[in-house]
Amino acid sequence: DESDYPLIDPLPSYGRGRDAPGKRFSSLIWGTNLTDVAITGGNGTIDGQGEIWWKKFKSHKLKNTRPYLIELLHSQDVQITNLTLINSPSWHVHPTYCSNVIIEHITVVAPVESPNTDGINPDSCVNTRIRDSSVVSGD
Repeated sequence: DESDYPLIDPLPSYGRGRDAPGKRFSSLIWGTNLTDVAITGGNGTIDGQGEIWWKKFKSHKLKNTRPYLIELLHSQDVQITNLTLINSPSWHVHPTYCSNVIIEHITVVAPVESPNTDGINPDSCVNTRIRDSSVVSGD
C-alpha cells in the first residue's frame, strides 16, 4: 500500500525523481547519518512484494518514484550481510554517500522482466566492498 511509504525528496544529485518528477517513496529500510550499522539476517529473507509496484510503473499509474528495499544515506561503517532480498519495487540495496561499506553473502532475486530492480547500487560511496553475493534481477 502506497500509504505505508512516506514521500521524501529526491536525492540532490539526481535533481528529480527517477520514475516521475518530484518526490519519491521512502525505502522499506531507510536511514541517514548513521554509524556502525548492521543489517543482517542469519540467511533470512526480505520480500519487497514489488509486483504491484511494477504493474503501476508499467501502466504509468505512479506519480512518484518507487521505493527501494534498503537505502542508507550519509552513513559510515555499514554492514549488510547474510540476507536474501527478493522482489524489490525498484533497486534492492542503495547505499548513498556512505563510507566503509561491506556487503557480503547477499542473494538478490527478482524476475528478469521486473523494471529497474537493480541488485546492489553503491552511489557516491567510498571504501565499499561487495563480495560472495549473487544477483539475478531485472536490469
